[in-house]
Amino acid sequence: MIKFIKELISSFKEGIAEGKEELAQEKAKKETAISADREIIDEIQDREKFGTALAAPFRIVVFGDWFTLFNLDDDEETYPVHLYQFGEYPKLEKHKNEFIILLRRDFNIFDRASCIEVVASYFSLAGIDERNTIIDNATPGKIDMEMWHPEKEGINALFCAVLSHIITASTDVGYLGKEEALDLLERVNSYAKKHYSDWLAFSDDFLAGESNVRLNNSAGRSVLKKYIGYLKEKKGSPWNNISWK
Repeated sequence: MIKFIKELISSFKEGIAEGKEELAQEKAKKETAISADREIIDEIQDREKFGTALAAPFRIVVFGDWFTLFNLDDDEETYPVHLYQFGEYPKLEKHKNEFIILLRRDFNIFDRASCIEVVASYFSLAGIDERNTIIDNATPGKIDMEMWHPEKEGINALFCAVLSHIITASTDVGYLGKEEALDLLERVNSYAKKHYSDWLAFSDDFLAGESNVRLNNSAGRSVLKKYIGYLKEKKGSPWNNISWK
């Protein structure tokens, strides 16, 4: 009996040791992945990081895997590259077809020409300078003026997020070239900084604008509000790592 108990204790200790070793290996693996992502992000141009971050409320709907890894009380400091960069990043091929579907469904964008037309329409409605860009002299398409009335509360933030989403996603699927997209994003970035000074003010106005324009139903709005909460709280969120200055 005593020998049996000793064997059980020995086995138990071995199990604990193995478990600790596995946890240490998993932690090291995660730290290596986080370090690699941060190295990628450090090399991205500021204008690209800021412009992509404006689209984060929409991009996280596609890349929802970031938010299943932890909750607000357990932040593993994951840095999602796809919220800092567009056109090339590790998960692009996996989600490219989804962007194609969403662009067609939500904005009737299905090729380069329709993309330019829609972007020009939002630029025109928001009053953003389009000179010396690919949309200069483009014919704006039809946008519901009542839905997108420029005097609605929060509309400026929504213009920024929607334009950034369209521009980055359209580049992801090949409708726009990277430099063409960055030229457009620079105008959107300037427009955002003209109206806001930090991510908190931008996020509050975005939620107000989304509610007033009513892009989603109540269920979708609730999910979007949760995602905005993640963007404001997570250490790896671009909203906590990119300055407005």
